[in-house]
Amino acid sequence: MNACACDVDLELPPEPGSVAEARHAVRDLARVVGAPEEEVALAVSEAVSNAVIHAFRFGKEGMVKVRARLERDELLVTVADNGVGMFPDFDNPGLGVGTSLISRLSERATFESSDAGTTVTMRFKAKEGSG
Repeated sequence: MNACACDVDLELPPEPGSVAEARHAVRDLARVVGAPEEEVALAVSEAVSNAVIHAFRFGKEGMVKVRARLERDELLVTVADNGVGMFPDFDNPGLGVGTSLISRLSERATFESSDAGTTVTMRFKAKEGSG
């Protein structure tokens, strides 16, 4: 086995326990590739929490996918759900706070949303760029 299993590929139910599972898996990878562990862990927690809290309203069922891999000198993390997409949740305010935090913690973040779900893509500097 090589020194680095440099990817995370999780498919999680939209339940609170999934936040911790994703956070720990991606934090471990961040440690291995030299990315900022705390920033990665917090950003992933926010993205998965947003999916768990906001994505599966109105009886919608689905999954949250978390993928992370080393790409040159960056840790690329995506959190994708097949929920209802991003729009205000007046019964559960706070949507928007997590997205701005994710944007501040990562080098770059993009948010794509439609009625087929939301994908958050985050990039963090990593020291082990030869992957």
